[in-house]
Amino acid sequence: MNKKGFTLIELIIVIAIIALLAAATFVAVDPVKRIGDANDAQRWADVTAIADAIIMYTADNSGNLPTDVAALTNGAAAAVHPDGTTETTCPDEQGSGAYDNDPAYDLADLTTGGYIAAVPTDPNDGTTGFTYYIAKESTGAILVGACDDYSDSTIYVWR
Repeated sequence: MNKKGFTLIELIIVIAIIALLAAATFVAVDPVKRIGDANDAQRWADVTAIADAIIMYTADNSGNLPTDVAALTNGAAAAVHPDGTTETTCPDEQGSGAYDNDPAYDLADLTTGGYIAAVPTDPNDGTTGFTYYIAKESTGAILVGACDDYSDSTIYVWR
């Protein structure tokens, strides 16, 4: 008795091979976007860590902001740098053109207080350059964002 057709095992093997080829093609189609998305995921984690540190500091200090953040004027932004080096290249996400950037902020209140281990570095180049910023909107809302991002890594601490 001759049966014509494929066995279940043969069908499963063919489907698995097709799935592997499709996955490989999907990754190979746009690796730059994949790398950019991975870097943005790290930037988002860094921005969230800075924002969470600001919130925890404020909660522990009777509602007072960290010194660097409190020094910001409304409608201005400042770059974050571990040694407080002056910054002039971080894009102004506020669109106001205003910077309180002389010097850039080192977030000493947050690092020495144990709220954040260290000022994060950008995943793209790994340097401790001007990779993040803190801004205060004209309404007084604080936001933290990434200077260099593939898409958008901005988070409001509070509005």
